[in-house]
Amino acid sequence: MAILSMKRIEVIALQKDAKDVIRLLQREGVVEIQTGEDSSGNFAVANGQSSLSIYEEHRNTAVLACRTLEEIVGIRASMLDSFTGRTELTEEDFSKSTAANSAALHMATEINTLRVQMESAKTVLHHTRQQLERYLPWESLDIPMADQGSRHTSVFIGSFPAEYTRESLAAAIAAYRSESEIPLSADMTAASVLEAPDSAASPAPLNVELEIVSATREMTCAVIICHRSDDANCRAALRSIGFVFPADPTNHPPSLRIGRYRARIQSSLDTIEECKTKIAAYAPRRAELLFLIDYMSMKIGRYEALQHVLFSRKTVVVGGFLPEKYVSRVKAKLEKNLTIHVDFRDPEEGEDVPVLLRNNAFVAPVEDITASYSLPGPGEVDPNPVMSFFYYLFFGMMLSDAAYGILIVLGVSFLLIFRKPEGSARKNLLKFLYCGLSTILWGALFGSWFGNIVYVVSGTFFGQTVALNPLWFDPVQNPLLLLIISLILGFTHILAAMAIKFYTLWKNGHKGDAIMDVGFWWVVFAGLLMIILAVAIPSLPILQTVGMWTAIAGAAGLVVTQGRSSPSIAGKILGGLASLYSITGYFSDVLSYSRLMALGLVTGIIASVVNTIGAIGGNSVGGIILFILVFLFGHSVNIGINALGAYVHGNRLQYVEFFGKFYEGGGRPFRPFSMKMKHYKLKEEK
Repeated sequence: MAILSMKRIEVIALQKDAKDVIRLLQREGVVEIQTGEDSSGNFAVANGQSSLSIYEEHRNTAVLACRTLEEIVGIRASMLDSFTGRTELTEEDFSKSTAANSAALHMATEINTLRVQMESAKTVLHHTRQQLERYLPWESLDIPMADQGSRHTSVFIGSFPAEYTRESLAAAIAAYRSESEIPLSADMTAASVLEAPDSAASPAPLNVELEIVSATREMTCAVIICHRSDDANCRAALRSIGFVFPADPTNHPPSLRIGRYRARIQSSLDTIEECKTKIAAYAPRRAELLFLIDYMSMKIGRYEALQHVLFSRKTVVVGGFLPEKYVSRVKAKLEKNLTIHVDFRDPEEGEDVPVLLRNNAFVAPVEDITASYSLPGPGEVDPNPVMSFFYYLFFGMMLSDAAYGILIVLGVSFLLIFRKPEGSARKNLLKFLYCGLSTILWGALFGSWFGNIVYVVSGTFFGQTVALNPLWFDPVQNPLLLLIISLILGFTHILAAMAIKFYTLWKNGHKGDAIMDVGFWWVVFAGLLMIILAVAIPSLPILQTVGMWTAIAGAAGLVVTQGRSSPSIAGKILGGLASLYSITGYFSDVLSYSRLMALGLVTGIIASVVNTIGAIGGNSVGGIILFILVFLFGHSVNIGINALGAYVHGNRLQYVEFFGKFYEGGGRPFRPFSMKMKHYKLKEEK
């Protein structure tokens, strides 16, 4: 149960060596800086905000330049990139790359300048294209759009919100004229109008000349010319059918403005292409930008750490925590080239000590599952060594198809060998590697290889049925046995959780609590198991009697001890009696493990159904094609859904049934001050 023992470290150095101390601690990457507060008033915290802002600006410049370069040259992050390890650098390579940072920063600035030019050109391009769209319908017009006519004529240049031909537009204008009323002059009366001859009541048709410039379903652009005396009537007629003047009419033929817009568009396109070409020329130097990002991130980390360091006029104090196993190494590195005092001590009671787990390659992959719930609190043990075994076991049982397990193992092995992931990515892949191996084991025991693929293929396409028999039993034919196994494994899982609780209490000096809170329950369970065995083995009736009295003895111990925290005798008795009700909780927890049976059955049944559907086409070319398509799609969906189900329900069994019996958590993760480079790493010294 590997929770690494922590030591408190305090470093006192000359102020001139402060940056060297921080740099060395960052290189080691095993110290969490947590100096604390100064109560004497002799120390102060350094203000490095200005330098920190400069480095953050440089990093942002490099990040933007790198993103721009990747967009231009078409570098896209793939899903596999998250599993790719960092590039390893020797000390010499690191020094050379550091010396080239000034050139890299200059390159990043140039790329960003080109990006600004390119974005500006894109803005101009977008705006100009919008303007061009407004004037393109008028391209064939050979007079200015703002032309209003001559001394004797009125010219109307504009558009209608519908499609017209020359004839239909003329008819629409004439229709308005025929329906309009006779205008009354100032010297006319109603009587004179009534007495007027018929020729006065029917005004002459409006005489206009028109030309269609362009027409679409949505709009018709036209030029209408009339005599100056008919200006008002023509204007009213045009308004009645939706005529509008251009918003920004040209004082010259629109083709001139259209030509300028097209030239501007071409100029913008040329600018964009030129900027892209110049940016793409930096593609071979992309690695310099990546290193610059990492280097600036490292510098930012140093200045952030300096804000947690105490300075006096001549000295600097750095405090924090580190795992005990690194004490001698850190001490030797610090004292090698610096005038320095280093002190190590055990954490005091009440100090917020971080938690760091360290397990072997089999256990470490499930540490993130525990961390997602909570890290062990003070006095608790690491549950991962016990949990890991059950986690892999349950995952394989729920997926339970050997072929699916082989696919998982092959896929994970490929990533581990060729992508060389690090950190949490490597741990997650190892976790699924072990889950895949467990799936192969359970699949072979249950005889599931893509469900019943061998039986279906041999019977459908070869005329003779062949089957891969299970090494143990077929859960589809015997689901009751699978349920019993699931419940037994679940009960064992709960007993393991209780064992960890017993160990934790005993280790922390609460031996009486370990016996009373866990031991008596074990006695009850032992008695109940003997009673169950007596039913299963009728030839040993004595087991029932012994089991009954054993269970009664355990229950009596619980009644006597579980109310001990109550101050009154009645409270102690009632508390003890109430504790027996917890037996129902244990039974419900055990029943919760029936999900192992349910998911295990579902995987195999769906796989077999997929095979059956695929074989509907029979032994023909079309049938083979159908089978392949159904096989690929059906099993892909099945493995995806059921692997996800196994992961989710596996976590649930750990969080609720397992952790719920002993685990409180509340630990704070250990966050060492380190280089935290995303793309590169220093080669470790041997």
